[in-house]
Amino acid sequence: MARGNLMSEILRNDYATQADLDEALAGFVADKLAEAIALRGKASMVVSGGNTPKGFFERLSQRPLPWAQVSLTLADERWLPSSDQHSNEAGIRSNLLRNAAAEAHFVPLFDGSATAAAAVPAVAQRLACMARPFDVVILGMGIDGHTASLFSGTQEGLQDGGDMLPCVAVPAPSEPNVPVPRLSLTAATLTDCRHLVLHITGVAKRELLQQALRPGPVAELPVRLALRQERPPCRVYWAP
Repeated sequence: MARGNLMSEILRNDYATQADLDEALAGFVADKLAEAIALRGKASMVVSGGNTPKGFFERLSQRPLPWAQVSLTLADERWLPSSDQHSNEAGIRSNLLRNAAAEAHFVPLFDGSATAAAAVPAVAQRLACMARPFDVVILGMGIDGHTASLFSGTQEGLQDGGDMLPCVAVPAPSEPNVPVPRLSLTAATLTDCRHLVLHITGVAKRELLQQALRPGPVAELPVRLALRQERPPCRVYWAP
């Protein structure tokens, strides 16, 4: 559903530095995971890969939570083994699944199948073991307006829920994105959560965010699927 004055909410989550943003976001996420564990005995989280969340991951990994009661997965994965430098799983293992958070239960998306499409049924089965709605979903945004691996000009993963599987195979995008096939959680899956966060940095992405807040189709700038949510509302964390 479309929302009203989104920009006023976004400005309340601007930070002077990336370090300030990382600390604030780590605190917010840790609090929400702790609340979920206190209420339900477990918590679930979806995170995004790339370079932007590395500092946030490092700070979150040090929070003294009962991490063994937290399960987490990725919003999307490039169809590459975790030994590849472009693997999102590799970044999660290096930056988040360490320190106190080493005890968390990680549900990988890449499973060694020949193609992402072939892996969809098995990945869907693994994701079914995670508590839904997810307690926290943290998305990023590419310079072309994509989020997770939901890209403009395609329909993969952008349709409404229904009886669809929670994940979808996505063809290799064009550069400057890493041009390899992917597996992504669908829009319906990503927004099935209690707390939704868009985590972005840099002036260029701030300008793209302002563009995405204007009227227009989600298929043009898929990040709009997050910005237009009312239940839950999207919280945007930004720093230069």
